[in-house]
Amino acid sequence: MEKDFALDTVLDLTKWEKLQETIAATTHLALLLVDYRGVPVTPHSQVKPFCHLARTHPKLGKYCEKCDVRGGLEAARSYQPFIYRCHFDIIDMAIPITIERRYVGAIMAGEIMLTQGQHELEQVLSLPDVPAVTAFKIEHQGLLDAYPRIPLADLKQTAALLQELSEYIVSEAIKKDYYVTAYEQALHFTKHATLAPTTPLLSQQLTQSNPTYTAKNKLLQPVIDAIFANKEQHLSLQTLAPLVNLSPNYLSRLLRKEFGEPFSQVYTQLKIDWAQELLQTTTLSINEISDALGFLEPSYFIRSFKKITKTTPLKWRQLQTDNPNKKIITPQE
Repeated sequence: MEKDFALDTVLDLTKWEKLQETIAATTHLALLLVDYRGVPVTPHSQVKPFCHLARTHPKLGKYCEKCDVRGGLEAARSYQPFIYRCHFDIIDMAIPITIERRYVGAIMAGEIMLTQGQHELEQVLSLPDVPAVTAFKIEHQGLLDAYPRIPLADLKQTAALLQELSEYIVSEAIKKDYYVTAYEQALHFTKHATLAPTTPLLSQQLTQSNPTYTAKNKLLQPVIDAIFANKEQHLSLQTLAPLVNLSPNYLSRLLRKEFGEPFSQVYTQLKIDWAQELLQTTTLSINEISDALGFLEPSYFIRSFKKITKTTPLKWRQLQTDNPNKKIITPQE
């Protein structure tokens, strides 16, 4: 039977963050742990001033996340560390975390410059025609010039060390038996928790304050409310935990007990349920639906959708169109 794995249910993130800070301080690299979607599961360690400004910028931050996603994907394809240039020509690298040849996340490291050969590395996101990127780089050129410079050979040695660390993380996960079984069928979640039909109007869907699921454990209701009220975001356990004054790890355990599955699986299934509703009841494009449901890139939305439904969003929508007996849900029903 296929197994799945979620970083936020395996790692003691408090202990990991302390280790991450130590490694970052020793290597002079900025470090960050992300899940398979490129979503951070830990705060940034030793983040450089320029990157901090870029990542917290209301418009430019999304480009940084896209670089993390693409860097992680390249590392996942080769199962090896991937060293690359970001859209600001800063050197970063992704060290894949895999289990049974499945990519589950990455250690993102870097925010440095090379002593030579920097422009020989691949640039995963090129934005020469985006004025905001060029202007930001010019405005903060002094911060860029202050970045540390190291030989590529030294960076590769550090990458190898982090690769060994990622393999240790996986072995610990298996040893603790935190892995979980994948879905036995596409709509397994809906059999455990019956969801009432959602309204087909996008503006109402994304601002609906009343959830369509009542938690058996009343302590979890504020978390459920937040998830349904913020469909356009990806809410991490670290974001949700303060709503109920719990640690992320303990909240994860309660949610797993509530649904019988890890939070990451339930959340993904719920996103796909909402996506199906939008595909069936609106004319929004695949890209628009991906953005509306908080996916960083349409490619991740399509892959997640296909993993659960065994088909692409476009083909799924066509099947609904081609079936004249298919009933379209309305709010009144």
